[in-house]
Amino acid sequence: MGSRANNIRRCRGVSLVGSMVAVVILLIALIGTSSFRYCAAMDARKADAHTTAARVALMLCESWRGISGDVTYDPGAHLGTDLDITQSTAGPAKPSDFTLLGSYVVELDDVRDVTHYATLSWKDVQPGLRALNVIVAWAQRGPDEDGNENVDKSFRLTIYTATW
Repeated sequence: MGSRANNIRRCRGVSLVGSMVAVVILLIALIGTSSFRYCAAMDARKADAHTTAARVALMLCESWRGISGDVTYDPGAHLGTDLDITQSTAGPAKPSDFTLLGSYVVELDDVRDVTHYATLSWKDVQPGLRALNVIVAWAQRGPDEDGNENVDKSFRLTIYTATW
């Protein structure tokens, strides 16, 4: 009877191998959860930048359409209180059949580390009808090692207006 009691006592403990397997399983779950949270946060940041660019493009288009697509439109003068818009030589390329109105840098106070570059162009489709094109680009990956913005994403919006 003494040997049976010793066998039961020996089998009751937790082995080192069992403990290590449990730790490995917990680490895999922890790393998977952390990776998921990181990817979700990055996707949310990318979506926020895209939504902001779409809103900037819509605001520029609607403001420009509000004055019937006038070719002397200056977004800095019309939207200067809402946005920090400055004339720029850099910006996304305009469509080949459109006339360039200008390229601008759009800075927003509530969006950190994202600079939007806007290019405005227009084309008379037919007498009395003008197409207004706005392209907003931004750097999703941030500045490169030289400090230059490498714009790799863009949003394009074209609307039409009557030019009475």
